[in-house]
Amino acid sequence: MTFLVTAGPTIEDLDPVRFISNRATGRLGVEVARVALRKGHRVTLIHGPLPDDVRRAIPAAKGLTSVPVRSAADMHIAVMKHVGPANVVIMNAAVADYTPARKADTKLKKSERALVLCLKATVDILAKLGELKRRRRKKLVLLGFALETGTGATEFQREKSRLAEARRKLRAKNLDAIVLDTPSAMGAEKCAFTVVLPNGEARHFASTSKARFARVVVNLAEGWCC
Repeated sequence: MTFLVTAGPTIEDLDPVRFISNRATGRLGVEVARVALRKGHRVTLIHGPLPDDVRRAIPAAKGLTSVPVRSAADMHIAVMKHVGPANVVIMNAAVADYTPARKADTKLKKSERALVLCLKATVDILAKLGELKRRRRKKLVLLGFALETGTGATEFQREKSRLAEARRKLRAKNLDAIVLDTPSAMGAEKCAFTVVLPNGEARHFASTSKARFARVVVNLAEGWCC
């Protein structure tokens, strides 16, 4: 099969010096690509800027096409360019929800006044893939990720709202599954994951290494594809 995997953050430039980004490292996405390659699949890995240790973990394999990008717009273009042959898409990248409405050509100078940034929404790549899946004749397995903190005064309330939001995204974006995690997953070797399926089932994985969870993700995708 052919896997399309996205990984890492995107960088949204404010000016030639500064940018908006997040703490994603891309480790899990790279691990997913490694597992899929070991199992004999072809992989297109589209990734934002990665830390050196994660970038070095990308194997120099014959079946791998590695596509580096920078911004959310770059990620959108690359995903739509490479999705055609894919049987499975795993959208693990932490794509920016907002980008500056205008990038300054020169460095923004410091002043005593407050600086107000005007941001515009980026394209929801996962939603676009869900639309493509509805139109496409060939089966496409689509797995997304949702990083949620939840709302509420208690941990129980926050967990309930996190699951509700993951289920909403799963239905709205036409996914086969969505993986729910928290900010603690960013940069961590181990963390808790919850896989939410279309039938409402939630499979919990407590304190699981990203290498091990990558095997779970690939195994699930193979089962849905076949």
